[in-house]
Amino acid sequence: MGIFRVTREVTPDEASRRAAAVREWAISLRTGGAIGAAFLCDDAGFQVASYLPLGDYTDVRDGAPACQTAPMATPVRATLPAMLVLLRLQARVSRPLSAAVVAGAVLNGLLGPATVLATGAVAGAVSAGQGVVLAVVLLGAAFAAQRLLEPMQSELATALTERVQESLDDRLTAVLADPPGLAHLEDAAVLNGVARAQGAVTGSSPARATGALAGIIGSRLRAGLSLAIVGAWHWWALLPLIAAYSVSYAASRWHWHQVTQVIYGRTEALRRSYYLRGLALGARAAKETRVFGLAGWLVDRYRDRWLAVMREVWGKRREGWLAALGVFVLLGAVELGLLLLAGREAVSGRIGAGQIVTLIGALAGASLFAEFSDRQFQFSEAITALGELKSLEAAAARSSGVMGGSGEPGQRPRVAIRFEQVGFTYPGRERPVFEGLDLEIEAGRSLAVVGENGAGKTTFVKLLARLHDPQSGRITVDGVDLRQLEPRAWQRRVAAVFQDFTRFELSAHDNVAFGAIEQQGDRRAVERASERAGAAAVIARLPRGWDTPLSRELEGGAELSEGEWQRLALARALRAVEAGAGVLVLDEPTASLDVRGEAEVYERFLELTRGVTTIVISHRFSTVRRADRIVVLEEGRVIEDGSHDQLVRAGGRYATMYRLQAARFGAEG
Repeated sequence: MGIFRVTREVTPDEASRRAAAVREWAISLRTGGAIGAAFLCDDAGFQVASYLPLGDYTDVRDGAPACQTAPMATPVRATLPAMLVLLRLQARVSRPLSAAVVAGAVLNGLLGPATVLATGAVAGAVSAGQGVVLAVVLLGAAFAAQRLLEPMQSELATALTERVQESLDDRLTAVLADPPGLAHLEDAAVLNGVARAQGAVTGSSPARATGALAGIIGSRLRAGLSLAIVGAWHWWALLPLIAAYSVSYAASRWHWHQVTQVIYGRTEALRRSYYLRGLALGARAAKETRVFGLAGWLVDRYRDRWLAVMREVWGKRREGWLAALGVFVLLGAVELGLLLLAGREAVSGRIGAGQIVTLIGALAGASLFAEFSDRQFQFSEAITALGELKSLEAAAARSSGVMGGSGEPGQRPRVAIRFEQVGFTYPGRERPVFEGLDLEIEAGRSLAVVGENGAGKTTFVKLLARLHDPQSGRITVDGVDLRQLEPRAWQRRVAAVFQDFTRFELSAHDNVAFGAIEQQGDRRAVERASERAGAAAVIARLPRGWDTPLSRELEGGAELSEGEWQRLALARALRAVEAGAGVLVLDEPTASLDVRGEAEVYERFLELTRGVTTIVISHRFSTVRRADRIVVLEEGRVIEDGSHDQLVRAGGRYATMYRLQAARFGAEG
């Protein structure tokens, strides 16, 4: 995607990790700083607060719902229109590769019947005492062509699969990243669609179906030509064969569907088991799993839950054995009857040994029509996933249109930002977060927002950054309704550091430079921002300075402490401010810093925020008291408003919280 600096040669593995991290950036970065975490589904369809390239899990924030998987749709038949859908997708990705894969599949389909005919020719020549050289040469050529074609076709299909996967990843990234708000990322229906478009749970994505489609084309062509060979013997023999094949295919397809419905119906149990496996295998929880001796328990619980689902699947498979046996008996009886007829004709001299050998091979090839194999299943899931992706793209387009506005924010706010009777409720919840919220934020001054958990502090910031629009009332900037401004342009006026900020497993430089991506190469500006945030010492300790990847799992990488990560996040926001952001949001900005680190940051507080509209959310009153103005949120409303001294003298909710914290720190000190 070309948005991060590569300062040295990297391995393909590392390049892949970096690309994955950048994709996360594209999804999660909504303002000059990182807006929280990207709500994504992992391979098991489990929603995580942030998706890391190495598959780590973090807790879901703000009560966002876990991903759920809708019931499986009826399997799609591998009809010509459906096949054309996938072929068009492949052709858009790479016409030459797509043509080569299809050509290989067609050639493979032709070589099967050609080998059958050549084998029959050899048998006929031997039985008749005629020269077999030509027939053997033809048989050898057909066999050699098949052996050469298989690895070539596999390589071509793999190359095409990778390109299709990249194309689908880009489209899915656009679905999640293009809408300027967060509503779709917190919508369970959208996340369900993402999981289905990725081929979660079943593991069959449109990209993986590339090879399956080639196999279907080849097998259908081989089966059709083989059936034609049988028809050339007796045309009426096609009637019982087609009937038996249809019954067998329908029964196999139905049974696949039943088994897969069990898997879909137990998606939650599978997600939980995969989560436990991730805890046992991942590095993030490794310290606690070892200290508390949880590794064995996690593995056992994963195995128990996974086996519980698999027993249901195996049970469903066993349920169909009697019907499957009946179908196989029917199909075997039809084929055996035709072979007995061919044998009788051979004994009577009506057909020769070569013809009967050809018929046996043709019947084997034609029987491919009777199978609903893994290829058909992958194809069916691919078409379903493509349909889901198109629906997501349409929904994303609608979402972008809903959050409209075309005005430029310019240098706003110059006067004030006002919340006027703002009401907001998260989808799927009955209790509103805000109901009639009124608040004025003076431009160029600092405002601290305090309140207990669940008071709406983080939602307040999301509305301010226009990651959501209020459902009633309005938010104005210098008198202009925020909904009239272009969302992305306004978001670039906001720099934010959230408590659950994103830790990019990229270079230290990129972690700060993302605050002003348009000026990413400006190292001096990055250094200034880090110095102001107190992060210069952190960079000095890194083995390769600014070019150090911030993960021990990358070559030459280093791991940061929680406080060091927070300093880099602060530097990223300050870089955004220097690049033009006019609103700075600090959500628990010093939560992971020690006392000295907090003091260092707030000794510079006035300098860092001079002329910038600053909103601080914190539970530490040593932080809050430095703000020009403090408001207390409770049940979605402002219940107290004033300076620290004023609120303490008032003896209200703020004063109570302040004295409780002061007493606690006094007791500890």
